[in-house]
Amino acid sequence: MAIFDELVTQSLFEGLNAEEISKLASYIEDRKYSKGGFVFKEGDLTSGIYMVNTGKVEIKRKLQLDTKTKMVIMLRNIQSDEVRHTSHGWENRFATIEKGQFFGELSVIENRRKHSAEAIAVEDSHLFLLKASIFSELEVLSPTTMVKVMRAIAKNMSSSVRLLDKRILKALMGN
Repeated sequence: MAIFDELVTQSLFEGLNAEEISKLASYIEDRKYSKGGFVFKEGDLTSGIYMVNTGKVEIKRKLQLDTKTKMVIMLRNIQSDEVRHTSHGWENRFATIEKGQFFGELSVIENRRKHSAEAIAVEDSHLFLLKASIFSELEVLSPTTMVKVMRAIAKNMSSSVRLLDKRILKALMGN
């Protein structure tokens, strides 16, 4: 299967026509990660926007919790694995990204030099990367195409805000 056929299924390119996707395809890099491999770690330099072609990636951040907060988490017995204790300490899982979804966009849009979370392949994964520097170039070279890409990012962020709202309500209710 040609990269074009795979990029058509990516939500980041939702709304783009075949010509626009073909042009972007030349800028996309293939990346492969084994299960348990880091796509990036907290503090790593921002690479760009990653799109999942196959596999799954978890986005999470290590938490520095005091004893009181740890006790509250354990006492509430939250029925989720969003905040969990691992052999590496406490962490908060923000999302699991699957086929057709993307991540890393916030660091690119906010022009951050370093990632504020980590991304780990939870399955063997094949990802596409649109580098941050290319993203910036395309904003100038293909503004109409990039408006469509930004619309897809905004749609994804809107969905994430709604999900966060539900998570906060769930945490407040203790369910």
